[in-house]
Amino acid sequence: MKKVIPALWPNENSEIAENAARAPYFLVFEDDKFVEAVKNPFVVWWWAWFAVADMLKDMWVDVFVAKKIWNNLRNMLENYGIKIELQ
Repeated sequence: MKKVIPALWPNENSEIAENAARAPYFLVFEDDKFVEAVKNPFVVWWWAWFAVADMLKDMWVDVFVAKKIWNNLRNMLENYGIKIELQ
């Protein structure tokens, strides 16, 4: 299972970013093992949520973990079959 967490720093111990779509990094875990930190290329985009949802779909993400999530991003992720976990 692939899980992605929006983060402030590119390491597995980073705290979760408040703004899920505009987080500087996305931490990728597979079967609870840290795989990589992906720099968010959409951090300054006005419609970052739209581009981030597409990126996560293309990465075949199963679960997206966030502190909070706006409805636009939530709806797109749910439409793509990506589960959401709030922390």
